[in-house]
Amino acid sequence: MKHALRIIGGLLVLGTLAVLLVFWLDRTETTTDAYVTGRIHPVAPRVTGTVLALHVNDNQHVKAGDVLLELDTRDFDVRVEQARAEIARANAQLASAEAQIAEASAAIVAADATVRKTALDLRRAGELVGETPRGISQQEYDAAKAAADSAVANRASAGARKVAAEAARESARAQVATGEAALHDALLAYGYTRVVAPVSGYVGRRTVEVGARVTAGQTLLSIVSDEVWVVANFKETQLPGIRRGTPARMTIDAIPGAHFVGRVDSFSPASGSQFALLPPDNATGNFTKVVQRVPVKILFSADDLHRYRERLTPGLSTIVKIHADTADAP
Repeated sequence: MKHALRIIGGLLVLGTLAVLLVFWLDRTETTTDAYVTGRIHPVAPRVTGTVLALHVNDNQHVKAGDVLLELDTRDFDVRVEQARAEIARANAQLASAEAQIAEASAAIVAADATVRKTALDLRRAGELVGETPRGISQQEYDAAKAAADSAVANRASAGARKVAAEAARESARAQVATGEAALHDALLAYGYTRVVAPVSGYVGRRTVEVGARVTAGQTLLSIVSDEVWVVANFKETQLPGIRRGTPARMTIDAIPGAHFVGRVDSFSPASGSQFALLPPDNATGNFTKVVQRVPVKILFSADDLHRYRERLTPGLSTIVKIHADTADAP
């Protein structure tokens, strides 16, 4: 009997030592301060208008580029037509300026010929009026000089008209460019009447209905991206054995019985307290050491993400366990 008790006592001691050895060797780091998160994209129109059609419902899955809603385009049709009319008017002014330049150029050529002819006539008249006896009268000479002066003035006037026509042409070209820019802007605004999904994901927090008057920048709904992950807040004392790529096991309260496998993707560049609204000031003289927590980003495996994506919604409470001894190497 005593021998049996000794054996049983020895087994109990060995069992206790084995349990203690297992706990000592097990370097699993666990935290319940973890949650599922993801990117939530607010969707807002870029123009003001009236909702004409709504193509999505709450919680519906959409793909990037899908049309979510359409605004009434009639106001934007008017802007496009006005811009096109301005371009047509500017092109007509440009054509008129081109015609005026051609007319002024022809007038300059004619004026140059007249200037040359009247200059020759004036020279001959000067020779004749200086002869003895005079070949022409002083009156005829004065008439020749007046004709030469008039030809020079006409040449200058034709040149001035050409300069003015060229200025009008540049102004018309500027108006054409302005009209084309306005047309481009009007077409962009027309295109913005179709609000599309920026990413693939699920529609949430929809606050718009058909017939509503919405303004540019007003958030109408949000899209929760298909890409989700876990943020686990580990104590700073738990971090030494955790590396990027370390495997992680996770359970989620909302999905009982399911066990998720992931890996550590990255570490926050600062502890959670540093991102608080009022970060702690340890230089006040009342310092109390508090173990800090550092957010760690953990990615789901592709299989788990594909299998449970509809149920993996941001905000779900998560328990994370990481075997730190699997990544001791730096």
